[in-house]
Amino acid sequence: MVILTSIRKSPSYLYAKTYCLCALVSLIQATPVSSRFQKATTNQTTSTRFRNGRALTSKPSAHETQRSDIEQKLSLSEKATRILQRWYARAEDLSSVKKLLKRDESDIRTYPELNWDAKVRQSSSLHTEEQKFINARKLSISSQSLHNFLNLPPDEKVDPRDVPLISLGGSGGGYRVMYGFAGFIAAAKKAGLWDCITWTAGVSGSCWTLAGYYTVARNDITKLIDHYLTVASKKAHPMSIYALNKVARSKKGVYFLIGPLVSKAQKSIIGLSVMDLYSTLTATYMLLSREGKGRLGRAMFQWSRIWERSGIVEGREPMPILAAVRRVPKYSYESKSAATKARDVEDGTTNQDKAASKGVTGSGPRKFFQYFEISPLEIGSPDLNRYVPSWSWGRTFVSGHSVDRRPEQSFSLLLGQCTSAPAGPLTECIKALLVSIPKDTIMARLVGMFNRLLQSKQFEGLWGNPIRAGHDPNPFYGLEKPLMAREHTSEHAIHRPRANDTEVKNPSILTDATSAHLPPWEAQGRTRLMDCGMANNLPNHVLARPERGVDIFISFDSSSDVQTGAAVQRLHHWAADFDFELQEETEIFHKPRNNLEIDSNAGSDIEARYRHQYARVFRGTRQNGHEVYVIYCPLLPNGINTDYNPATP
Repeated sequence: MVILTSIRKSPSYLYAKTYCLCALVSLIQATPVSSRFQKATTNQTTSTRFRNGRALTSKPSAHETQRSDIEQKLSLSEKATRILQRWYARAEDLSSVKKLLKRDESDIRTYPELNWDAKVRQSSSLHTEEQKFINARKLSISSQSLHNFLNLPPDEKVDPRDVPLISLGGSGGGYRVMYGFAGFIAAAKKAGLWDCITWTAGVSGSCWTLAGYYTVARNDITKLIDHYLTVASKKAHPMSIYALNKVARSKKGVYFLIGPLVSKAQKSIIGLSVMDLYSTLTATYMLLSREGKGRLGRAMFQWSRIWERSGIVEGREPMPILAAVRRVPKYSYESKSAATKARDVEDGTTNQDKAASKGVTGSGPRKFFQYFEISPLEIGSPDLNRYVPSWSWGRTFVSGHSVDRRPEQSFSLLLGQCTSAPAGPLTECIKALLVSIPKDTIMARLVGMFNRLLQSKQFEGLWGNPIRAGHDPNPFYGLEKPLMAREHTSEHAIHRPRANDTEVKNPSILTDATSAHLPPWEAQGRTRLMDCGMANNLPNHVLARPERGVDIFISFDSSSDVQTGAAVQRLHHWAADFDFELQEETEIFHKPRNNLEIDSNAGSDIEARYRHQYARVFRGTRQNGHEVYVIYCPLLPNGINTDYNPATP
């Protein structure tokens, strides 16, 4: 048993497992199962990169052409020899993974958190560094940015206290929103709006955009768009064999791909899931630089370090926040000493299993969620008012204190949890899959039959999605449930005002009179962060903390349902969760002007149909009297590109 466990945690086994997963994805994408295989294997003889939006297609050099001709003339035995040589090089890379991980454990310069202990911060107030950032950002906006955006006279002074606090949020929507949100940021920069924004947040695919902007693009949106155009030119799935080889053949690519999995498997009581493989595959392929030979760096996967590297600490860039959710955990009402809790964590026992026999009661229905925000400063839940430093996520906590020290967990694992749409409710995953798979293929028919089976038998309520989100040690394990802990339903549920809702429960009301004096505490040793889109496809919940005092919410929505009433409904769902109502006031502001660049009848028709929907304004007043505005900007068809409908795959 020990030998098998050691094998399962080895780099070679994890790489083989990853390879099999990529092979399966490539098979699903293959003809005649799908029409995408041929597209993904074309144009492999040329290298296409983009610079300032222009394609730079380089033809193979004379040396490469000669080498290609030689490879075609090789005998079968010579080809087999070359394949063995490539796999031998791959084996050498795998053997170096543990050495590099051991180096990380003592690299204080790169990972200063190795000397730090972490504890849970229990407070509704903002982090002190975020408070300093807001003041610095206001000063920067008042001194220059607001003048440029509003065309104010150079000699006009703006008091930093009068600067409106603006947030920009991107919705979920996979590749569509990843590219679309990058375009929206580019337009905001061109108009001078980006320099007036204090926070930017993302859900699902928008998280990829923010991750790329603050890492591989180094705060250069033009560079990010060029990077995305280069990635898209290959038309390869990020979990395909092509993508795996692309990463593995880069310098130390295997280390960045497999290293986080090995570290998590060997240092934690938490096992690995398919979504962990998904996390490292997608993140490394998305963030792999396409300049030169292409490479990855440790700095790309240190989310906490971008606070200083990107100049956020000085107020030069908006503060990024990634949104995620978890299902409301179960709480125990049994007395349990800290020593017993620590022993359970060390033994790796599952508190969820113990709870069934010891009177653990759930705090709400299974589809109730708690929001988590993931910033470079800290990770935590505004619904619980509990946070831990970002560099400490993945450590084991007992009663609010970390019990070990380790390097910061790779950002790829965290990013994968924020974009873990495949681990959402099964019926929702099937619907999204049906939209993305080409019609009239074998796979489309099989998925359609499976979806009809689920709907007829209602299996979703019985066993849910077999693909589970990746989990980490629960930093709030052993802590008492806050008196005002909040819980949220999905945006698809029927909503009631929070004042009349029973989602905020009094934990002192217990059915067991003998334990009424004992406060409930979190009894699950692990927690799963999931794609926020299964609760609400906009990140306004994490942006709307009263302590932030956001005045204007700009919401870019690239969901597949933006042309339906469900799109605006998610705004009202968010407002209902914060006990206020939204009223549309689009007509009060200046009317949209006609686009003079449109010269076709078809483009004019599209423009006329959607002219008043490209930007809609809503106003609301929160319970503390704070008046807020929401500018809702859905991704809709436009008259410039009449053949493209963003709602279609």
